[in-house]
Amino acid sequence: MIIEEKKILVTLSKLTLTSGVSSFWNALFKSFAHYDDINFKTLEIGGHGYNLLGPILDQLRFNKALKSDISFACLNPSLINRSFFRDGMFAKQLAKKDIPFIVFFHGWETEFQDKVDEKYKSFFLKSFGQAEKIFVLSEDFKNKILEWGYTGETIVELTNVDNSLVDNFSYSKKLEIMNNQEVIKILFLARIIKEKGIFELVDAIEKLSIKRENIEFIIAGDGADFLHLKEKVAKHKNIRITGDVQGEDKINLFKESHLYVLPSYTEGLPISVLEAMLFGLPVITTEVGGLKYFIEEGKMGYLVKPQNTAELVEKIEHVIDNHEKMIGISKYNFEYAQNHLTNDEMAKRLYIHFKELLS
Repeated sequence: MIIEEKKILVTLSKLTLTSGVSSFWNALFKSFAHYDDINFKTLEIGGHGYNLLGPILDQLRFNKALKSDISFACLNPSLINRSFFRDGMFAKQLAKKDIPFIVFFHGWETEFQDKVDEKYKSFFLKSFGQAEKIFVLSEDFKNKILEWGYTGETIVELTNVDNSLVDNFSYSKKLEIMNNQEVIKILFLARIIKEKGIFELVDAIEKLSIKRENIEFIIAGDGADFLHLKEKVAKHKNIRITGDVQGEDKINLFKESHLYVLPSYTEGLPISVLEAMLFGLPVITTEVGGLKYFIEEGKMGYLVKPQNTAELVEKIEHVIDNHEKMIGISKYNFEYAQNHLTNDEMAKRLYIHFKELLS
């Protein structure tokens, strides 16, 4: 029996990147390799730096990609200035050529959302509004898209984590670490910028350190505020700054930690939170974006208000002072991640949507 192969064009940033959309699709491509009736064509976009011709080159390359045998396209923008207009023009090209497409919004800036409210709703409807389906990471984002006048199907989805991260991970060994309370390790792993709440976390660390000696805080990542951070915590003996971590180094941080904290000002649904859950870590994060709908309070961890150091201290103490609760959350997160958050599970869900469109 000859199976007709359907080709889907996917736009993304460089596949060699290890975060964001590239990480999302790299993991998915592994899972979709098991489906022999779908084939992907990727188009890497962006990354032009200060080249003023970069956006024009992207549109020309996209137009060229559409000349091959494409069944439909999947755009992966974020709701931020450059991505919104670049991918919006991709959407207009697709609509003009009568090629069906879907849109998966990965990032979402509330400040730019306000700009769309004020003056870009018409552009949205004439571009992204022509999509067969739009995927978002939050009920708030879905409601906003409907408010802008979109009449197609809007789906609230999760992002995914690569299940190969835990190929050599033993949850029984993780439980041994969680049960060892001699040194409790609390992990922050994200870009080192103030919007990730890193300086509120440092303030919380200072308050916790006054009362406790058995806590080690691990801050992993790099970014615009890295040097400022190093200066601020230089005298703290219980803070370990690793810089950027990848591969086995990142995996080992998740393995050795007891708790994951990400007090961001704004987020969609960050992969680092899902990765932490995959390794059985309780999560303390902020009630923003997709997180406030995704995190099951008391089951997966706890939500705090952005820029609220006192609440951050309170929730960290609540987890580490209630050992049985911490273990219960750890087990729940590990099992939930296995059943819902891996690339294999995401591929199963997306395959249904893809087949519907391909038919």
